Amino acid sequence: MISVILPVFNAGDYLKDSIESILNQTEKDIELIVVNDGSTDNSEEVILSFGDERIRYVKFEENKGVAAAFNEGLKLANGDFITFHGADDLSLPHRFERLLAEFCCENIGYVHSDMLLITDHDIPFSYWQAGNISPDDIYSFFLNVGTPFNNGSILFRREAVEGIHFNETIKVGSDTDFVLKVAKGKWRSFHVPEPLYIYRRHQSNLTKQRSYDELAGHIRINIKEEDLISLPEVQGIKGEKRLLKAKLIAGLALARRWMRREGFLLFYEAIPLVKTERDRHFFEGMKGLVEKNYKHAVHHFQQITDRDHIEENYLGEAFLHMKNYKEAYRRFWKALQLSPNYHSPVKNLKIIGILRGFNLIDKHADHFK
Repeated sequence: MISVILPVFNAGDYLKDSIESILNQTEKDIELIVVNDGSTDNSEEVILSFGDERIRYVKFEENKGVAAAFNEGLKLANGDFITFHGADDLSLPHRFERLLAEFCCENIGYVHSDMLLITDHDIPFSYWQAGNISPDDIYSFFLNVGTPFNNGSILFRREAVEGIHFNETIKVGSDTDFVLKVAKGKWRSFHVPEPLYIYRRHQSNLTKQRSYDELAGHIRINIKEEDLISLPEVQGIKGEKRLLKAKLIAGLALARRWMRREGFLLFYEAIPLVKTERDRHFFEGMKGLVEKNYKHAVHHFQQITDRDHIEENYLGEAFLHMKNYKEAYRRFWKALQLSPNYHSPVKNLKIIGILRGFNLIDKHADHFK
């Protein structure tokens, strides 16, 4: 059985369609746990209008937040599989059946799909493409990109979420924090490259309305030192040099996103760890990348004569920014020779290919251009 957890807060305008998309699934063995998070609109009326015995209804007398609603649903869930659903989102009719079919191995802990993004007027405006990410690369992806998978698009095996809860102190991003906790475990994911989940973006759920501190909350709790030194690329580096490189790598990743304050803070925290001339050149090289002074970055990375895989990779990134594709390619290749399982240069080789000429095998979209 699949337990579908649906938090609701003043979603009356979209709730009927959302619930119908769940109840009308081709996979019928489900329970729908609806948690009314203190709604003041007609949400309760919509919920009670359904006479389906698969619905279990819980009502909070006051608004506690989506994380508390998710946790309440987790406590009540009886299913072998669990998914979370937005009250204004939609699931394609065969979504659950399609995701269930991919739990072919015991180590698959969660299966997820792509999403189509629509406006409050049902106008498609974007496509969210996910992918398979190994447990070892999850944290690096989180730092560089953000949410590895959208929470609503995932179907979890029950065992994969046992003992894991949503952090109710995080105002924005508790779902990202939850997914990251699951993804850091032993479980592997499987990606279905189809838009099985329809995510509705409208004025009341736009994250741009949130403050920087609200948006940064789930980032801050995941950049502790024990998290940073777990980065795959710094494994095997001993002592303070490991933490130095981890802080600078994470700082660069966050600064390249919208988290410049947190990125610069990690650089500041790394200063006391700079002990040797080699440390100084690496620090200055990474600083050049953050400040987009790529000649400065190249100069300092090249002062390191016996560069390791990390130094070669970031020297390559500096060349890539300068559109010196040949030298960038050579540096990424060298990084992989030094550390064959290092993922960043593989990603960067892909970027070179995309920048130089991207060939998409699936040409269906070309017919509609």
